[in-house]
Amino acid sequence: MLEELAPRWEAAHESALRQRRGQDRRRAAGAGPKRRLVFVDRLLVTLVHLRLGLPHAALAELYVVDRSPI
Repeated sequence: MLEELAPRWEAAHESALRQRRGQDRRRAAGAGPKRRLVFVDRLLVTLVHLRLGLPHAALAELYVVDRSPI
């Protein structure tokens, strides 16, 4: 499932960013702040939340991040 979803998600995410900017990137890909949760972790957090209904604060504790990235 991950191999199928990751490229589609990344393409859609980049497209949304480009549309929001209204132009191509000014910096190279990978520049700027690093994400705290990679795509795999984001997918797992989403599935755990949907399956178990854990609140965001509990998921943040499990992944040792602030509540905002969740």
